[in-house]
Amino acid sequence: MSLPAHPPPGKRNSTSLRLGLGLLLVPLLCLAEAMAEEQMRLQLRWLHQFQFAGYYMAQEKGFYQQAGLEVDIRQGGPGSPPALDSLLAGDADFAISNSGLIIAHMAGKPVVALAAIMQSSPSVWIVRADSGIYTPQDLAGKRVMVMPLPESAELRIMLIREGIGLDQIQEQPTSFNPQDLVDGKTDAYNGYLSNEPFWLRQQQVPYRLIKPREYGVNFYNDVLSTRRELLQQRPEQVEAFIQASLRGWQYAMDNIEESVQLIHRRYATDKSLEHLRFEAEELKKLVMPELVQLGHMNPGRWQAIAEHYVALDMASGPIELDGFIYNRKVETDHRLLYQVLAGALLIVLVVAAIALRFAHLSSRMRLEVGRRREAEEKLLCSNQQLETLANTDRLTGQWTRRKFEEVAQQEIARAERYALDLSLIFFDIDHFKLINDQHGHEVGDQVLSGVAHRIKAQLRQSDCLCRWGGEEFIIFMPHTDLAHACAIAEKLRQLLVAEPLLEQISVSASFGVAQWHRGQSLSGLVGCADQMLYRAKQLGRNRVECLTSVSASPTP
Repeated sequence: MSLPAHPPPGKRNSTSLRLGLGLLLVPLLCLAEAMAEEQMRLQLRWLHQFQFAGYYMAQEKGFYQQAGLEVDIRQGGPGSPPALDSLLAGDADFAISNSGLIIAHMAGKPVVALAAIMQSSPSVWIVRADSGIYTPQDLAGKRVMVMPLPESAELRIMLIREGIGLDQIQEQPTSFNPQDLVDGKTDAYNGYLSNEPFWLRQQQVPYRLIKPREYGVNFYNDVLSTRRELLQQRPEQVEAFIQASLRGWQYAMDNIEESVQLIHRRYATDKSLEHLRFEAEELKKLVMPELVQLGHMNPGRWQAIAEHYVALDMASGPIELDGFIYNRKVETDHRLLYQVLAGALLIVLVVAAIALRFAHLSSRMRLEVGRRREAEEKLLCSNQQLETLANTDRLTGQWTRRKFEEVAQQEIARAERYALDLSLIFFDIDHFKLINDQHGHEVGDQVLSGVAHRIKAQLRQSDCLCRWGGEEFIIFMPHTDLAHACAIAEKLRQLLVAEPLLEQISVSASFGVAQWHRGQSLSGLVGCADQMLYRAKQLGRNRVECLTSVSASPTP
C-alpha cells in the first residue's frame, strides 16, 4: 500500500491552524513591544514624600493614563545612585534634580531642563535658638555640617557673598541626623526647611533658620529633566508627560489634604500625616502657584545660577543655554484641510462649511490671542514681583546688597565719565546684640525696621539705602561731596538719639563716611567707609568719622 501524497484532512486543518495562529501572534507581539515602549520611567531624587506630590497625583488621578502613558515612579534615597546618573545611564527617562543640572549641561552632558517645580530652594542653615548665631557672618569659626556639592551650593555662595570665606568655617560632612545639632556636635546643620524643622518642633527644641533667599541667593529646585536623545526621538510623549505632570502638580496644590492622605496611604507610609501636612505648606511657599506659572523657567535666572557655579569652580565657561531649556513646539492644525477635502463633491456645501469654519477659527483665534496676552501680562507681573523679592530686604524693605552693588557700579561709571562727586555713608547700630539678648529677636527685628524707615525718610530721592547685613547699613549718595555727606551723617546720628525708637528702647549708631575718587572701585570705596566706621566704634561709638582723602587720616 502506497503512502498518501498529502496529509489527511484533519492534519491539514491542524497545520493550517498552527500557521494561522503563528501569523496572528507576530503582529500581537509587535504591538505588545510597541506598547511597552510607551512606558516612561521617572526617577525621584529622594524617598517618597510630599516633595513629589504632583507626580503621585498625576498617576493616581489618571492624568498619565489619559495622555496615553504608563509611568513607573521610582524613589531614590540612601543606597540609590543620584537621579541624574540614572537618567544619563538610560535607566530612567525622566529625573528630578536640583539646579546642579546646569553643571551637567556645561560639561557636555545631553540633559534638558523641562520644568522647574520649586522657584526657590528649601536648603537652609538650621541653628539652635540659644546659639547666638543670627546671620551668615556669625558662622565664622563655627562647626558647620554641610551636604556635598551641588546640594549645598546655595549655602556656600551665600557665605561668600556675605564676606565669609569657606576656609573660615569648620566644615563637617553631614550626618543626615539633626540630633547632632541638638546634642551640640555641630553649630549649624544643612537641612530642608520642609523637613528637619518639623522634627525639631516635635522634640520641642527652639531653632532659627538662615535662608539664602534672604541674602540674594535664589536657585531653582526639583527640576524635571530628560535626555536630549529621548526628546528628539519621542517629542510627543515628552510633551504629554510634562503636561500631565504639571496637571498633577496643580491638583496637588489645589487639594493639599487629599494629596497628603493619599501619599501617606500609598507612598510615604512611614511619615506621619502631621509631618506631610507641614511639608506641604512649606513647599507650597517655594512652588508659589498663585504667583508663578507651574514649571516656569527664566533663561536669565539660569544664566545667573550658572555664573554662581562657575564662581565656585564647580563648572567652567563659557555659559551657553542653547538646547538646555525646553521650548514647547506648537503643532499645526490640519483639521480644516481634511474637512475641505472630505466635502469636495458638494461645492456649495463645501463653501458654506469653509465659511462657518473660518468664522469659528477666527473667534477661537481672537480668544486665544486675548488669552495669551493675559498670560504674558501675568508672567510679566510675576517676573516683576520676583525681581522685587530678589532686590528688597524682607525685613526692612530697603535694597539688598545685590541691588545696591548693581546700581552703585552704574553710578560710579557715570561719575567717572562726567567727573561727578560721590560719597558713601556706612553705619552700624550700636550694641544691637544687647537689644536682641535683652528684648528678644522679634524686638530686634522691629528696631532694624524702625531705624531703616527713620533714616530713609530723611534721604533724597537720588540717595539709596541698603541693608548691608545684620545691623549694618550703607547710604549711597550721588552728586554729594565729603563735607555735605558728613553733615548729613551727623544729622542722621542726632536724629536716631533724639527720641526712643520703641517704647523704652533708645538706639544710637556709629557712622563712617568716605568720598569716591577717580579710578577707585566700589569695594575700595566701601572699604574706606568701613575703616571710618571701625574708627568710630573704637572712639566710643555714637559718632561720625570722615575720611578727608585717600591718604589722609580721619578727622576727629
